[in-house]
This record gives sequence, C-alpha cells and structure tokens, in this order.
Amino acid sequence: MDLTGRIAVITGGASGIGAAVADRLRAAGSVPVTWDIAGEPDVHCDVTDENSVAAALDETIARVGVPTVLVAAAGVTGYAQPLVDQDVEGWDRTFAINARGVFLSMRAVARQLVEDERDGCLVAISSVTGIVADPGAIAYGASKAAVNHLVRDVAIELGPFGIRVNAIAPGPTETPMLGGNLGLPGFRQETIGYTPLDRFGTPDLVADALLHVLQADWVTGQVITVDGGLSLMTARGVRRFIARGKSRDSTSPVYSKWAKKMKM
Repeated sequence: MDLTGRIAVITGGASGIGAAVADRLRAAGSVPVTWDIAGEPDVHCDVTDENSVAAALDETIARVGVPTVLVAAAGVTGYAQPLVDQDVEGWDRTFAINARGVFLSMRAVARQLVEDERDGCLVAISSVTGIVADPGAIAYGASKAAVNHLVRDVAIELGPFGIRVNAIAPGPTETPMLGGNLGLPGFRQETIGYTPLDRFGTPDLVADALLHVLQADWVTGQVITVDGGLSLMTARGVRRFIARGKSRDSTSPVYSKWAKKMKM
C-alpha cells in the first residue's frame, strides 16, 4: 500500500503509541487524523460510544475526506487484579475501551469503505498479554485476546473488498499507560534482561513495525508481536540455559553473553 495522500484515523492518537504512529504516517505522506478523549486530538472521540464514533467519522470526512487507514490505538491497562478480586466495573471499563472501542471504530470505517468501494487497511494495537498469560491482569489480557481474534474474523469478511485487517501486539512499551509498572523497583532492568534484543520498548519501535504492516499488501488477519523477543522467553528456560553452560564450563560466547545479561 502506498500511504501517500491516504487519510488515516488514529484512535488514542493524542499520546503514546498513537501519537508516534501519527508522526510516522505524516512522514510517509499520509494525512493523519487523531481521535482521542483527552489531550489535544484533531477530533474529540469517545471510542466506547457509538454516537461519538459516528460523529467523529462524519467530522473527519467533512474536514479532510474518507479515511482508508485506521489504527485503533486507544486503550487502557485496566486494574491489576486477580480473578477473586476483580470487580465488574473495572472489567467492563477495560473491555469497553480495549475491545468495544476497536469494534466500533473498525465498524464505522469499514462500513464507509465498503459503501464507497474503496480499499483500505485496519490495524488494532493489541498486546502480547493477549497471547501469553499475565496473572493479575485478567481483564486487560482477555480484552486484548478478544481484539486478536476480532481481526482474524474481520480480515476474512473484508478481504474480498480489498480491505486488510491486522493487529500489532507490543510488549512492555514506555508510554504513560505503563507508568505504574515503570515505577516498580527493577522492572525496567529485569524486562531488558529477559529480552533477546536487549532493549525496552518505545512507541517509535512499535510505530515502525506498524508502518511496515500497513505497506505489506499480502498480509491480513495476523497478530504481529513487537516485543524484541520477550514473549519467547521463560525465566525457567533462561536460567536453565545459563546453568547448563556453566555446568559444562562452556566457553561459548552465547552462554557467556546471556550470563552477563542476567548477571549470573
């Protein structure tokens, strides 16, 4: 897909990953239009409200034209609670933004594309937590898992119209939404230690990957993990790997590199 001149809606585009995506799309020649409920978006929109989404689309069309790209980046982490403590209000709010919000924004843009017989691309920002289990974050993980399956189903439905649908699943990324975790002692260092590519996630890294997905004309219905390899790892596996190398008094640079990373 040539992004030049394409109008692109980015929900949650006033900050974090959404803002980085808007910058990347602008640099690629697109016309980004940010929708958000806070900050300074181009269009005010509450993605959980059907009427607000419809009004935001109407305003976007009136101001710049029909969007053929959608990046559904609006989201919340939800409340970190295990099942036995999870309150219904927190569960519903998390699903309202993370799953309902993606559904409503995708539906609005897709309806317009189908009606106008235009091609396009829809991308949801999901999370590795929707793929691998993260105890204590059941509402967030379940809502992101719902998004992952939504894009698979919708990709099949919209493929014949020339509309591709995918999801990007970032790992821990330095955004305001992750603020609580970033304040935990050792969280950043430990995350980097278990990440094969030895870096903490940033909005720009996620936006770069998303741009490639938008431009890849033969990719649809996929959930693409962008986490430096972190979700491939288990603490048990890494420690066993290092211990095995030590027990054999190995001189392999692979063993020594990981021992140094993990300070073992």
